[in-house]
Amino acid sequence: MNTRKNYANMLAPEKAAFVSAVLALKNNVDSVLKPGKMKRYDDFVQVHKNAMMGPDMFMPMPHGGPLFFPWHRVMVRQFELALQSAANDPNISVPYWDWELSGANNPFTDDFMGGDGDAAQGHRVVSGPFAAAKKKFKIRVWDTNTGNAALLREFGTDHTAYLPTPSQVASALTKTPYSPGANCWETTCEGMLHNPVHRWIGGNMGDATSPNDPIFFLHHCYIDLLWEKWRKQHPTSAPYLPASGTPGYDLASVLVYNKAGNPAPWAGSWKVQDTLDTTSLGYVYA
Repeated sequence: MNTRKNYANMLAPEKAAFVSAVLALKNNVDSVLKPGKMKRYDDFVQVHKNAMMGPDMFMPMPHGGPLFFPWHRVMVRQFELALQSAANDPNISVPYWDWELSGANNPFTDDFMGGDGDAAQGHRVVSGPFAAAKKKFKIRVWDTNTGNAALLREFGTDHTAYLPTPSQVASALTKTPYSPGANCWETTCEGMLHNPVHRWIGGNMGDATSPNDPIFFLHHCYIDLLWEKWRKQHPTSAPYLPASGTPGYDLASVLVYNKAGNPAPWAGSWKVQDTLDTTSLGYVYA
């Protein structure tokens, strides 16, 4: 059983092991989806792109609706398992970032995620292990056919973006039911908590290919934790809706990660109902 923790509580060796595993997945493990053209890390970028756009786009759409939480839960867990395999270390887990930037909460440090992009260099990240100059983190998948091979960030340049505050998180957690509706938990969390963070970081995180930035996984790990917190805060509310009667979207629906006829990004199959308990997937939160 893996235990995920707040990034702020990670020890230096844990940070180093996580970064090393990310770089191993990016450089040392071949792609399943496009062998010889990408690496295994890039498969996760490709899957997320295919969930939103492009010739290999699949349905149903896991964004803007109830599938958002279970679909990303499986994706982040598969990334976690891939990191463990790449590093040959079953104890590596994805930490979460709670959107705080003060003190130890800031993940954008030289020894972890690296910092903001440099506007003078086209918003290339110039610090940390994923900086272009280190030549260890090449971007290979873009929303279009080609793009910048460097990791890009533009902190806070989108005037519609923000990092949600603890009070905004607490307010969102009061929303019921799970779905549907403008004031439900899923819509509130995805629209008011999740989306603005992507836009605030900007660069690669602002695209359909947002997993190009490793911070994507820390961000979605926190979103996943918030679903757990919401579920425990509302024990009499259904943890997921619709429960039945909506093929493709209800509890009995199989989560889709590839277009029919295309290679699957990972072995296994999960119905929505299989994702409601994190322990059945092999992890818990500290």
